[in-house]
Formats: sequence, C-alpha cells, structure tokens
Amino acid sequence: MDYASASTPSGKRVALVMGNSAYQHAVELPNPKNDAKLMSQTLRAAGFTVLDGENLDKAAMAAMVDQFTEIAYDADVAVVYYAGHGLQVDGRNYLVPIDAQLEKAAQLQTRTIPADKVIGALPPDPAVSIIILDACRDNPLARSLAKVLPASRSASMGVGLAPVQANGQSTGSGGLLIAYATDPGAVAYDGKGINSPYTAALARHLTTPGLEIQSALTRVRADVSEATGGAQRPWHNASLSREVFIGGDAPAETAKAAAEIKASTDAATDKTDVNWTVEQKLWEEASKRNTVAHYELYLQQYPNGNFATLAKLNLDQLKTVATAEVAAVAPAGEASASASQVRTAVAVPDDVKLTVGTPETETALNLDKSARIDLQLRLGALGHVTGGADGALGAKTRNAIGAWQRQNGLVETTYLTPQQHMFLVVQTDPMMPQIRAQYEAQKKAAAALSKAQARQKVVAQQRVKRQRPPTQDTLEGPVERRGGGMDPASAAFAGGLLGGALGGIIGNR
Repeated sequence: MDYASASTPSGKRVALVMGNSAYQHAVELPNPKNDAKLMSQTLRAAGFTVLDGENLDKAAMAAMVDQFTEIAYDADVAVVYYAGHGLQVDGRNYLVPIDAQLEKAAQLQTRTIPADKVIGALPPDPAVSIIILDACRDNPLARSLAKVLPASRSASMGVGLAPVQANGQSTGSGGLLIAYATDPGAVAYDGKGINSPYTAALARHLTTPGLEIQSALTRVRADVSEATGGAQRPWHNASLSREVFIGGDAPAETAKAAAEIKASTDAATDKTDVNWTVEQKLWEEASKRNTVAHYELYLQQYPNGNFATLAKLNLDQLKTVATAEVAAVAPAGEASASASQVRTAVAVPDDVKLTVGTPETETALNLDKSARIDLQLRLGALGHVTGGADGALGAKTRNAIGAWQRQNGLVETTYLTPQQHMFLVVQTDPMMPQIRAQYEAQKKAAAALSKAQARQKVVAQQRVKRQRPPTQDTLEGPVERRGGGMDPASAAFAGGLLGGALGGIIGNR
C-alpha cells in the first residue's frame, strides 16, 4: 500500500455539498440544511473548494452535479456530501429533490437523482473519491411510491439506502470510499440538536490532522452509536489504494513530539505497539465488514480491547436482527414475540410522542381495506394479536394498537396518528417481505380448502340423490286413473269433505 498522504498542498481538493430540508410533498426535515452548512464550513477549513447548495429542486440538483463533474475532473481528492431524503428500489439508490412528487411509477426516474449519476461525476484514477450520504431518514415519499409500483418492484423497496460496493471502482492508485449515516436498510435520525448525530461526529473527526479517513470514520461510528444508544451505526465501504488524510498531515511540532516519544519508548513497548497496530487493523476490518463472525473474532483476540464495548454492542444488534428475520410467522401474520425485537432499537421520535391518537387522527390516514390489512399484519409481526388480517379494525385489533402504543411509551388510545403509523412502518419494514409472503400463502391455502369443500358438498348431494328410493310421481308423474277416476290421495280428500258434510246434516236433524 502507498502510505503517501492524499492531501498534499499541491493537490486539487474539491467538494460538492447538498442539503435538502424544505420538501414540498413530504414533511420538512429540520437538519439537512444545517448539516450541509456545517459540512461546507468543515471542508473549506480543510482547504477544499466547495460547491454547495440547500433546498434544491430536481433541476438545481442536476445542474450542480453537472457543474461538479467539470470542476472535479482533474482533482486529487473529491468529496460529495448529501443530506436529505433518499430511497432504494431494486438495490439502486436515489436522492430526492425538494420538489419530488412520487405518485406514479415513472416518477422514480423523472423526479429523483440516481446515486449512480453522482458516482459518475467523480474524477477518474488516480484521484481519491469520497461519497458521504446522510440520506437514510424515514421517507413518506418512498411509501407513496411503493403503492403505485408494480408488485414485483414495490416488494424490492427497503428502508434506508442499499449498500454500494466500492470494490472494483478503482484500478489505479486512487480509489473510492462510500460512507452511510447508518447501516444499509436502516433509518438515521435528525437528532435533537441543530445537526444530525452523524454530521456532528463527522465535523469532529473527519478533518483531524494526521487522522486517516477510515480511522476517523471508526471514531464517527463510535460517537453516533453512543449518542443514539446503539440505534444508529454508521457504515462505510472502501477500495482505497492509499491512505487518505482529509485534514492533512499532523502539525510539525506534533509529529516531532510523537517521534521523540516513540524513540524513547521503542525498546520497552515494541511488543505493545505491534499489538495495538494489530488490534486496530482487526477492529477496522470488523467494523467495515460488520458481521457477527468478524466481531466475534475481534472479541476472541481482544476480550478487553479498546473497542470491546462497541464490538459487543454491534454484535448484540446484529444477533437481534438475525433472530427477528428467522422468527416463525404465526397464522394471519401474527408473529412470535421474538419477532418484536426486529426494530426495538429504533428510538421513538419526538413528533410521534407529542401527538395523541384519536378517531379523527386515524381517519386522516384514509386507510382502505388493503391498508388496514397491512396495519394488522404489521401489528401481528410485532407479536400483537389482532384476531386475523381481515381489514376490519375490531376490538382485538384496537387492543393490539393499544398494546403497541403502551410498549413504545405512547398514550394508549387504541387509535393511531399519521406519525405513529409512520413509526410502525419503520419498525416493521425489515420483516414485511416474509410476513406478506406468509399471508399470501395462507390466503391461497384457504381458497384451495374452500374450493375443495365446495366440491365435496356437490359430490355428497349427488350421492344422496342417487341413493333416494324412486316414487311413483318421480318415475311417471301424476297418473290419471282409468275411467276418469281420481288417484287415491284425491279420493281420500274428497271423501273427507263428503263425510264432513253428511255429519253436519245428520247432526242438524
């Protein structure tokens, strides 16, 4: 590996920074515009030429990407930062301008900016290219799009963004690094301050002099995990061919002091230094791979290491999600209780807590039958018994809504608000492909059973008909007696009338 710095004074360093908050067809995001300002300031202070914009519509975003493509073509280091709404369909990511309206399937192509276009704007080797996406916030536009996409495509939509492999993007001495605010398929948060937890951590660590970018992102991950109680864990993927120091090399006096300390302690701490280097490399690999096996390997080697606490936290999160994904699904979409842990790490946003559910707030959701069935499936997926996914929000479903509200620290009214419904969707989206598949399979099985029962009923009726003894009427129809006489039944009836009349006459005498 080439250990030369990618931030030499003579290298051209450019950045594109975009932050979208004022969405016209979705709830406004408070922090992306603030995050973009903070990131612009941070990168300018580090010597970057920054092209930035806030609250950009489709035309403005496309124009900025085109302008950046020209500016960045001969750059040594190029950074793209985006904060705002993003979505994934079929494993491809899209950035959402403020004027995007996603009510038709074709609008995915006409109203958004594909992330591929941004990647295409990056300079060729030997440049170092960095993409930072704080775009995994809960997105109501994605849900409206899912309703109009063909079933095969809407099923492929996921929460947050899809992972993009940086491997193979570089063939020379540069490379590509793609950083996400949280794990692929998860939701990031705006935070309670004026900046998101992710961007605030980036501003603290990304441009630290002498700190290599992947080590900086490891610190960012630790800060955000701590700030969100483990609910949000930044992630990155890289194929860099050299070390990259966004903040430049360490100051000369700091480097000199470090060299003197190293020289005076080499003999006594050589083994310790080597051990620390190995531990750091192992941790960086585990953090980058983000798998159970890699975290367990790190903890096996360093059970009390510098990153042991964070490794255990990440390991617990991965195991919780894995348990939920394989949990058995009960009839009509009612999952076992263990499935309720799938998104329990997702903190309840303040706007969800502040609004109390009433019949009026739920009416505002305008849920048709399919949406009510979807609601029942989601409640069942979290272990709340609804009595079946029939689209009728009866007493059992109301009790399930109340139990879900109580579980999440909300006022238990048994009626949802739009914010609560949105949060329920965020909690359960990772499980829904499995839940819906189970539900459809159960519907098909029930339909087949009903059909078989109907056939059996027809066969039984035919069998009874064949076994019934024939009667004179069924064989020959009404038969008129010879000589114009009546059949026995008619004769009996006439005789009864005659007898009654005679009895009356005799009695009156």
